[in-house]
Parts: sequence; structure tokens; C-alpha cells
Amino acid sequence: MSQPDLFGAVAQPLPQPDPEAVRRRMADLLQRLSEADVMPLTEKELRFWRTVAPQTTRWLEPEERARILADFEAQIDRLTRKAA
Repeated sequence: MSQPDLFGAVAQPLPQPDPEAVRRRMADLLQRLSEADVMPLTEKELRFWRTVAPQTTRWLEPEERARILADFEAQIDRLTRKAA
């Protein structure tokens, strides 16, 4: 039995997300939140977006990322305060 060549194969680069797709996805989410009078996300969806939004937006420029995440948190705060 022969050993596999560990260093001979060239690793394929990971696919990079399209920044435009990230912008559209986050814009859709922010619009959904801003148009809502009550929290439109389930608890599961909210946990998902609180985890995924910071990861997803890392593909954007730092200033744009910071603005989107601040808008996201502001909308979440607004909606959760209304529910309290």
C-alpha cells in the first residue's frame, strides 16, 4: 500500500462571496426589519442573523460593514424594545 502524496496536490482556493450578493441580502433583511412594527423574525431566525450578519459582512469594506451592522442592531433593539 502506498502513502498518499500530502504535498503534491495544490489546494483549491475557497470561493469568495460576491460583495453585491452580500449587500442585497443584508439590504433585504434591513428593509424587512425597518418596515416591521413587531419583530418579524422568530427566535431561531434572530439567533441565526445575529451570528451570520457579522460573518457575512466581513466581505465588505470596513466602513460599509460597520454601518450595516449598526443598522441591523438598531433595528433589532427597536423591535425588541417594542415587544417588552
